[in-house]
Amino acid sequence: MAKMTLLDMTQSILSSLNSDEVNSISDTSESMQIARLIQNKYYDILVRSALPEQTVLLQLDASTDETKPVLMFVPAGVMRIDWIKYFNSSTSATHTEQDFEHDLNTDLIHVDSTGDPIPVGYKYVTGLPVDQFLDMINRFNPNAAEVDAFTFTEGGLNFTFYYKTNAQPQYYTIIENKYVVFDKFDNTVDTTLQASKTMVYGLKVTPFVLTDTFIPDLDEDKFPLLVNEAKALAFYEFKQMAHPKADQEIKRQWSSIQKDKSVSDKPGYFAELANYGRVPRTGGYSSGGYGAYKWMRESGP
Repeated sequence: MAKMTLLDMTQSILSSLNSDEVNSISDTSESMQIARLIQNKYYDILVRSALPEQTVLLQLDASTDETKPVLMFVPAGVMRIDWIKYFNSSTSATHTEQDFEHDLNTDLIHVDSTGDPIPVGYKYVTGLPVDQFLDMINRFNPNAAEVDAFTFTEGGLNFTFYYKTNAQPQYYTIIENKYVVFDKFDNTVDTTLQASKTMVYGLKVTPFVLTDTFIPDLDEDKFPLLVNEAKALAFYEFKQMAHPKADQEIKRQWSSIQKDKSVSDKPGYFAELANYGRVPRTGGYSSGGYGAYKWMRESGP
């Protein structure tokens, strides 16, 4: 099946229901309901399967607030963050900066003690659960020249977050599925952390737009699954009955997707073991411990 517009899919499902023909998804209340079913199933498929075509390199959004230089934001539409890197453009820092790492219950990137300058380039920033991150920054000495603070507001409450101003970011955490807070930034290089210096790998969803010509951001071989998922749900909602053929195709398509993922994304035996909350070297949250960071924006009309 080739890629289809939203109108094409709506017309196909209406035909299966023996409903009136339409020239636009907005022609009847029923056609608009079908279009919304397709929209919901599109998001369901993405959440359930984490399709490779949706996994991309992206950048964080900067706060550009010099009073909160270590605060950044998760971009709209991002469902999962696997890892974050930040471009280190300073050669003044050395590998001897160890800070909090020996106190963390986590696997960390190896740091040697040679004292050699860190080369310019993107460097991993290690992701921490919120509680460990707060434990770490609360150990910063607020009287030290290289330590500053900003006020983080959540739910109408204010909290003081400490950070260092003399080095590139080393750790981060994600709060409220929106805020990305880092432990450091280098004020000799920038006044705040820069969006252009972030490199993030994660799952980003193309918003589903309820217009006739909209084509969902899926590979061609996923369209049968989308149409049959929406068709099966439409039969349940409009006719209170199953659609055996659609249900059969759904099972076949999901089986095909899982088979493809097992070939390309199957983890090694060690990765499948329980990690008891440890954080992977890549800096993203692990699925065995605290769970992958995910969120879904409101689908809207």
